[in-house]
Amino acid sequence: MSKQPIKRITSIKEIAQLAGCSIATVSNTLNNKGRISQEVREKVLEICEKHGYVPNSAGRNLRRQTMETVGLLFYPSTSAIFRNIFYAEIMEALEATMESRGYDLLLSGFDSSVADQHTPRFIRQGKVDGIILLGGFPRSEVRKLLGFSLPLLHLDSYRERIKIDYITTDGYAACGQIVDHLVNLGHRRIVFMAHAHEDTNADQREAGFLAAVNRHDLPKTLNPSMRDFYRTDDGYERLKPLLLGKRPPTAVICVNDTLAVELLEKLKDDGFSIPRDLTIFGYNDDRHSRSSSPPISTVKVDKAGLGRIGAETIINRIQNPETSVSSVLLPVELVHRGSEAPPKA
Repeated sequence: MSKQPIKRITSIKEIAQLAGCSIATVSNTLNNKGRISQEVREKVLEICEKHGYVPNSAGRNLRRQTMETVGLLFYPSTSAIFRNIFYAEIMEALEATMESRGYDLLLSGFDSSVADQHTPRFIRQGKVDGIILLGGFPRSEVRKLLGFSLPLLHLDSYRERIKIDYITTDGYAACGQIVDHLVNLGHRRIVFMAHAHEDTNADQREAGFLAAVNRHDLPKTLNPSMRDFYRTDDGYERLKPLLLGKRPPTAVICVNDTLAVELLEKLKDDGFSIPRDLTIFGYNDDRHSRSSSPPISTVKVDKAGLGRIGAETIINRIQNPETSVSSVLLPVELVHRGSEAPPKA
């Protein structure tokens, strides 16, 4: 005889009948309110799970004037997030934590690079309780979104003098540590490279590099920062004359692993041997940095931590809008791989 399927329940009245308690008790249990005994609470939740009951949030949201939904934007286009392995890993933890807290994450087809692009519809129509800005948003875009008076979180970046919650990594300290390590290996001619985009993370990593150069009394002319290019091809064309000069750099610190891997391939194509001719350091510990040949030394970032803390922070801001602004710098650690070596004698 075949086993009868468990009936799916769609109302708290049915839950109350099975649990032998009032509808109010079930409602308070599901909303984590009131004084409900542990025994009754566990019984109600067990019945809900057994019968596949999912609370209808529409009425609850109407009473609370919330949507239990957070919008996510990525600059310049949200669609680009699916091509970025670094942010894809952050997204996994972000989404999982939001789900565990009963919130949905809503992505928009917003494209900031289009001049006449309207603000995302989910913001204009009030469909979200807050917004996560993932990555390096220009200051003008952040200020524009502030005008909607919604809780904002800047995740993996921030903008100075704009008072919103942010979480990022300590790039200043990390790049200082890289310089310290390279100097200990014997390097005295080191280049920092980052794209020319407006990017506070790049600013902080560059500042950490320059401070360490000064701390070690390294000649600034032989330890430059290069941030005057938008494409990696152009950056490499700027670097190559230095490499062919009389006093070439012996190490390059890249603002991220994407730039490091792309430079590595161009250097190899031109006959350079890594790390014999040049040490390369990246940042982020992306999958590509581990699979490149040679694997690239880099800075390990707690991507899961960024996503998890980001979710907790925006939810806390939604539920407690008067709390003080949260500014979090996550610590990082250097990862040493095959792209580094002492300089040639």
